[in-house]
Amino acid sequence: MTEPAGYITVEERTRLIRQIGRFLAAAKRFWVFCHENPDGDTLGCSLAAYAGLTAAGKSVRVFTPNTAPRMYQFLPHAEQLTLVERFPTEMPQVVLVLDNAAFDRLGPVYCAQLTALGLGPLTQHKASGTVLINIDHHLGNTMYGDYNLVDPSCCACGELLYYAFKELDLPLTLDVAINLYATILTDTGKFSYANTNFNTFAIAGELIQLGVDPYDVVNRVYNRRTPQQIELLARILGTIESHADAGYFTCYVTQAMLKGTDCDLSDTEGAVDIMKTVGGYDCCFLLKEEADGKVKVSARAINDFDVRSFAKRFGGGGHPAASGFRIEASITDAPQVLSAALLQHRAALASESH
Repeated sequence: MTEPAGYITVEERTRLIRQIGRFLAAAKRFWVFCHENPDGDTLGCSLAAYAGLTAAGKSVRVFTPNTAPRMYQFLPHAEQLTLVERFPTEMPQVVLVLDNAAFDRLGPVYCAQLTALGLGPLTQHKASGTVLINIDHHLGNTMYGDYNLVDPSCCACGELLYYAFKELDLPLTLDVAINLYATILTDTGKFSYANTNFNTFAIAGELIQLGVDPYDVVNRVYNRRTPQQIELLARILGTIESHADAGYFTCYVTQAMLKGTDCDLSDTEGAVDIMKTVGGYDCCFLLKEEADGKVKVSARAINDFDVRSFAKRFGGGGHPAASGFRIEASITDAPQVLSAALLQHRAALASESH
């Protein structure tokens, strides 16, 4: 049977895992990267990789372009997450990027440094002795690595990493299992998104058998908000603006709202998923004002609307039910830009259907 465009067979996935496994076995020094504004999948994968590689005697550094949200700071080895302005001088043999669909999602600071070091799709002089390995599950991954293991059939990048651990006989310790469970839990929306299937529960069940306490993980991720985070959430939900005729609604958060509640943008994690519970719309958008004045948008599908295809209009991406992108406009002007783009997108979809 022919796989859909962008998908790979189980046999091809196994071949790629074994190919990458040869580099993992031979290398001694690793840099592992989360994507910007890290979520549970990229963090859980990076920390699982750290646990597995260090258990195998490797030297591993884990870098994140932004501070991890508080809800994920309980994960085993979270203290290893490093936010730096300048990378170490000693190059690794392997740079491992996890759950990252495009090179620029590492953020401008990290992208510029890696490019200067001879890594990534924009470099003019390829680094000698270092390979960039891209492991991801996003459809539309730009294949920016020297080696690319991308399987969109996986519910989370953590599922793909689980297959790699099994195929390469890496130890699935409790620390690894907790991190992988967190990736699956969060990227399936607590096992509620359309990407949840038989394999999702089978893997989750095995991780629980290895000692993961599912109640403890879900409680720490979703049920431990601070009073300040609750106040911020109330302010965000208070900004709701309905566009029922166009099938969507928006909320927003400004830098002033963050300062007024003693929070940062990472504390908005999960807010858009609460928005998603509102019925009667096709999709919803959370507009987040960043420190530089630009706007990051988190999009969620409520019905069958494909937010990933819409996010591509802004150079963004993700999943059909959950995606993100940036708008090059102020928080004041962004809603109008969003509205105009959505009208164009719906018109294009109507034209295609004819």
